[in-house]
Amino acid sequence: MIEIASAVGLSKPGLYHHWPSKEALLHTIVKLSGELLVAHLEQVENYQGSPRERIYQYISTRLQTIAGNQDLFTVTWQERAIVSSEAFGELSRLAENYRSRVRLLIEDAKSAGAIRQEIDSHLTMLALDGMTGWAYFWFRPDGNYDISQIADAFWDMLSNGVAPRDTA
Repeated sequence: MIEIASAVGLSKPGLYHHWPSKEALLHTIVKLSGELLVAHLEQVENYQGSPRERIYQYISTRLQTIAGNQDLFTVTWQERAIVSSEAFGELSRLAENYRSRVRLLIEDAKSAGAIRQEIDSHLTMLALDGMTGWAYFWFRPDGNYDISQIADAFWDMLSNGVAPRDTA
């Protein structure tokens, strides 16, 4: 808590004035992460493109959101296991609402013929979550790829597959 207080320009008592415990601070961080993801999802839902374009926007803006807030998401995803059961219940409900909305984006894309009907929407949501969610861990701003290049590569893998096309 001393390191956190110092990093944000507060004394330790000043930090405890705003957050009475480490748990309260962690809850705030996790909640803020969720709010950022919901804001990105609302941007995608309001995007005026086709359902196929919305899936690409989902990948792109989620990567941007996570990479742009790497420290916040690192704390969230590394420490969320120690959130109290009461706070975790609230956060779980918010996360399930988010996942349901992502599944709706996928269902819309399926209805529009942009995703094959036999593709499971829940598993697709989990795949997209995994592809983009771990950016908090592996993305480096000074790395070989910027976020838009990564989004384009992920989109290409998702929309065109990774196996060579059967030419027989």
